[in-house]
Amino acid sequence: MERYGLIAGNGKFPLLVLEAARCRGIDMVVVAIKEETFQEIEKVARVVHWQSLGQLGKLVETFKTEKVTHAIMAGQVKHKQIFSDIVPDLKMLKMLTSLRTKNTDSLIGGVAKILAEEGITLLDSTHFLEPLLPKA
Repeated sequence: MERYGLIAGNGKFPLLVLEAARCRGIDMVVVAIKEETFQEIEKVARVVHWQSLGQLGKLVETFKTEKVTHAIMAGQVKHKQIFSDIVPDLKMLKMLTSLRTKNTDSLIGGVAKILAEEGITLLDSTHFLEPLLPKA
């Protein structure tokens, strides 16, 4: 059985993803980033785990405990915080040191790789929003 998780950044986009998933009958497990996510997520999601941006190991552990098989990242995250303001856990530190370039794409790719190694597929952020997107 598929179980979905949401890695929520800031802004309204994570709320839109949650609502679109709910319309399809999907209850998502949310990992809210303490430094970024709006408190409002507590009113929308049934399950919210608040974690620091540098806690990649804890993110994986949470998703595994919750039996999440697919994850979506939604909402902005100020990636510069990863390199300055946070204390990364061991899994995050290993991922960061493995990156050739330190930009948004490589960070997302690094997280996607770690999740995939743990059996969690990272989906496009618009996965549940298809009905709302304009056709070509």
